[in-house]
Amino acid sequence: MNAQEYRAALEALQITQLDAGELFNVGARTSRRWASGEARVPTSVAMLLRLMLRKQVSPNNVVEAMEG
Repeated sequence: MNAQEYRAALEALQITQLDAGELFNVGARTSRRWASGEARVPTSVAMLLRLMLRKQVSPNNVVEAMEG
């Protein structure tokens, strides 16, 4: 997943870069670096974003599932 795809996924999921950082347990700066292309989006993050988009899973559903 490249930076443009990352930004498009966040937009489609209606979450901010800050919210994405919290979801993926990284700082806001890391999320911004993924969005700018300064850093590579980790494979696990890309996989989860693609799954969320394909299955129409909201970030809240992911958090709820993680909390058990």
